[in-house]
Amino acid sequence: MKLGSITLDVPFFQAALSGYSDQAMRLLALEYGAPLVFSGLMLDKSVLYPDVMRKPLYAVSDQEHPIGGQLLGNDPDTMARAAGRLNEFGYDLIDLNFACPAPKVTQKQRGGFLLTDPKKAIEIIRRVRLAVECPVLVKLRIGFDQSEESLENFWRICEQAVAEGIDGLVIHGRTVSQKYRNRSDWSFIARVKKAFPQMSVVGSGDIFLAEDLVERLAEYDVDGVLVARGAIGNPWFFREARALVAGRDKPAPPSLAEQGRVMIRHFDLILKRYPPAKGIPFFRKFCVYYCRRHPQRKKAQTALITSGNTKEIRSAIKQWYCL
Repeated sequence: MKLGSITLDVPFFQAALSGYSDQAMRLLALEYGAPLVFSGLMLDKSVLYPDVMRKPLYAVSDQEHPIGGQLLGNDPDTMARAAGRLNEFGYDLIDLNFACPAPKVTQKQRGGFLLTDPKKAIEIIRRVRLAVECPVLVKLRIGFDQSEESLENFWRICEQAVAEGIDGLVIHGRTVSQKYRNRSDWSFIARVKKAFPQMSVVGSGDIFLAEDLVERLAEYDVDGVLVARGAIGNPWFFREARALVAGRDKPAPPSLAEQGRVMIRHFDLILKRYPPAKGIPFFRKFCVYYCRRHPQRKKAQTALITSGNTKEIRSAIKQWYCL
């Protein structure tokens, strides 16, 4: 899959996951086969402060290329300056977020709200495209709501984005007002690809298994698939997806011991970047997802998220994962 000057050897990559995709998660994803990762969603104004960009959620290490940065904002000038700064900080690709449905975002006229203001969305795209030489993607939902006006706004933004020379459309198959209710409409995403056959179109929504990814590629003729929540606490997703895309059998699920070793590695990567007071609560968020594979899911999860210090957490992982 091509995204401007970047060529991926498989048709999928890891999404920008707000509050999750820091260096630790990204490094594990790359080790297990993700061809491209994104840092957490970034507010354009924050990017302009060097101290913010040194945080583990956003700082780029030499092992992470190619890496993308996803920007959130509503001022064309600030978005353009922020995109330029991301290049300076080592990002290889810029993604403009016109999709986020969180009320705290849309109430400030950012993210998915911009689907109601195509003129401003298009100006942001134009200004960012002129400000950087790296590939630029635009992430959209299929409308703000299900009204005819919203549909017209969506197609207008897509048409102008393509005309401005962006390098890919990333389409989540729900409206902003739907948030994460109902199923993602992949047939609509396929319509986008049919309308812009020359454009790389990446689909998003409800990808929780590697089999889901392969089925969407085969059925809807998109160029790629975005892996979001399905990758949290599950770096094995990328190993499994690589095998299935290549026509091989799906690898055996990780043993309990392998799961435990990866969890400890993830914990150690976090503690290299955060003090324990911040690192432990941050790691607990991942424990909930890791424990979904455990045969005694609820008991293992409770043991891990109630452990009070680094020693107790490691001890609980070793106990519950047979290390």
